[in-house]
Amino acid sequence: MNNAGFSLAEAMVSATLGAVILGSALDMFVTQHAHYQGQRTKVELQQDLRGGVRLLESELRLAGAGALTGSAPVSVMAADEVVFHANVNGVRGALTEAAASGQDHVSIRPGAGWAKGKKVVICGPSGCEEHLLDRSGTSGRLSLSDRLARDFPAGSRVEVVNRVRYYLSRSDPKNPKVMREVDRGANPLIEHVESFSLTYLRDNGAPAVTSGEVRLVRVRLETGVTDSRRGRIRRTHTQEMGVRAI
Repeated sequence: MNNAGFSLAEAMVSATLGAVILGSALDMFVTQHAHYQGQRTKVELQQDLRGGVRLLESELRLAGAGALTGSAPVSVMAADEVVFHANVNGVRGALTEAAASGQDHVSIRPGAGWAKGKKVVICGPSGCEEHLLDRSGTSGRLSLSDRLARDFPAGSRVEVVNRVRYYLSRSDPKNPKVMREVDRGANPLIEHVESFSLTYLRDNGAPAVTSGEVRLVRVRLETGVTDSRRGRIRRTHTQEMGVRAI
């Protein structure tokens, strides 16, 4: 009688070969997954960095726009913080009728986008004034927190001026962030920041001594995270950004 089957030794060899094959496949899967995760992290770091730098650049170009004539484009120029005033959302209009000295309201067009507490600049032939909005303007009428000090004819420019601040926050030691703050509302812009430095320059590339001299800002950013193999994935970006000349 012929009893077909596997001996114990054959079964053990087969099991060993199966384990080796399975281990090799698993190792390959882990390696490929780690590579994929590393590439994905690199792309995310790069996108985060580029998007943040692009926004900073676009708003720095507006620095001083809407501010009082003669104001410095940059009001704070620190190594890891910059503050400037700009109309970042393009909220502007014109008086639809003349406004007299002593008034605490003005009529404008268009009538949308004027939020309570925002700073506005009103400019006419005799000069400009800054005021805060006492309430949101939704019907073509702006209520001011104080009274006009001069007369403004119909057609005078009215513009919102935002206080914009970019700075490095180390409140989370494991994940320092570049923050963007507009009128005291702050949000993270770039995460996993290892270094963030700002250098302020004149038109000719020489260092700016006063804020009124700033025409270029050199930004250097480095981001980094730990990958699945305990290595570091880093991205570095250096760029000079033009500031609007007043």
